[in-house]
Amino acid sequence: MAKQTRMSLSLKLTLIVMIISAIIVFSLTFYNITTLSDFFDDIYADKGVALAKSFDASIGFQFNNSLNDTKGLQAFIQNVSASNKNILEISIIVPVNNEFTTIASSNTSRIGNPGNVYSNLSFTSNNDYIVSMYRNGSHQIMVITPVNLSGRVHGVYEIVLSIDKMYEQFDRVVRILVAVSVVSLFLLIFSSLYLLRRTVVKPIIRFRNAAWRIGEGNLNEQIDVKSRDELGDLATAFNQMAKELKVSREKIEEYNKTLENLLDQKDEFIGQLGHDLKNPLTPLVGLLPIIFEQEKDPQIKEHLRIICHNVDYMQDLVLKTLQLARLRSTATKFDFQPLNLRDFLISILETQQLFLQENQMTVVNSIDGSFFVEADRLRLTELFTNLITNATKYAKKGGGTITIDAVKDPEFVTVSLKDTGIGMTAEQLKRIFDEFYKADLSKHEMDSSGLGLSICKRIVDRHGGRIWAESDGLGAGSTFYFTLKIGKPKNNEADIIKGE
Repeated sequence: MAKQTRMSLSLKLTLIVMIISAIIVFSLTFYNITTLSDFFDDIYADKGVALAKSFDASIGFQFNNSLNDTKGLQAFIQNVSASNKNILEISIIVPVNNEFTTIASSNTSRIGNPGNVYSNLSFTSNNDYIVSMYRNGSHQIMVITPVNLSGRVHGVYEIVLSIDKMYEQFDRVVRILVAVSVVSLFLLIFSSLYLLRRTVVKPIIRFRNAAWRIGEGNLNEQIDVKSRDELGDLATAFNQMAKELKVSREKIEEYNKTLENLLDQKDEFIGQLGHDLKNPLTPLVGLLPIIFEQEKDPQIKEHLRIICHNVDYMQDLVLKTLQLARLRSTATKFDFQPLNLRDFLISILETQQLFLQENQMTVVNSIDGSFFVEADRLRLTELFTNLITNATKYAKKGGGTITIDAVKDPEFVTVSLKDTGIGMTAEQLKRIFDEFYKADLSKHEMDSSGLGLSICKRIVDRHGGRIWAESDGLGAGSTFYFTLKIGKPKNNEADIIKGE
């Protein structure tokens, strides 16, 4: 899976503010450009209409409200056009013999030509017609307005005005506007980010750092956020949570101390009880077998057999109880050393061979020969022996198979013992390592003390690992797992492995 890029909250806020600000600024700029363009068209349209009105007055004054002096009108138009650089063309168009004809124009090539474009315009009214157009890369306004002399419409003026100069000025205004917009954008971004970082990001960073420190165990941590908003409420709740966690931890520590004391007292009691029981059991264990062998009466001999059996059970229970207490005691030292796991298991199976054959059990050793663990030899032997014995006790009739395997990670080796026995329920799996717990109380013939797996757990705990069991249910067998720290083989052992 590809590694996902992590984006900080500050960068996310920066991008959001920049995008929003850019949209706002450019929208306003586009709106202003469109508005100014329409505004220029209106200005020049009004300018053209005003110019036509001035023509009416000039014609009325110079030509006595008559359009008959076409040469004089032509000279007048040429003079006006030459004196105003914004005027591209001025034409006077009147109806002659029911046709619209140009009688005077600053564009002399149009004089005498028909004005077909005005065939559907009414010259009996004072309507003005404005046409915005682009010709030869130039933005132009054509103003068509009546020639109104003495209150009577005689024709139309066609005035073409160029807006290019105004657009040149407008271009300078736009550049200034864009520059101001960009500066405003950056000012808006930085001011917004400053406010966002101060009011949102920094408090969140303080929350994060405080949460990390609390996770490390510093429950005195408090967050100093005094804003009167949701962040302030969150800080108050966070500080209250830290206080309650501190109180809870103190109570838990107190309970743990009490529990430790109780466990120590229990182990001390069990140890003392074991010693007290062991002393009277010793002569019984030694003498009863002798008496059993010498007794001739079958009935008495059967009673003695039962007594011997129970004495052996009591002795096993006392020894395991004492062992459980010693494993909890810090005075019991472990001799850790690197052990080749496969070879070590082979030596254990050799000692268990007769027991396994009598119970028709097959053990498959699938552990890799290169696996080394750091363990106490005596305790690890006891761990494997207890687990193999437990799997044998709970095997189905006719024997079964135990498969022992292991996998390795950077720190631990996980060992698994999978059997084909009677399996366990979910409830049994929860309590299987509890002291004096028996998975099946109906199987008295198994003579289980309920301490074997508890001893296994304490051995694994002292090795710094963990132990657990899994099963798919009754009749489906069980698998026991435990972890041991990886050991470093001695130089000669490593050479042997490489040679193999």
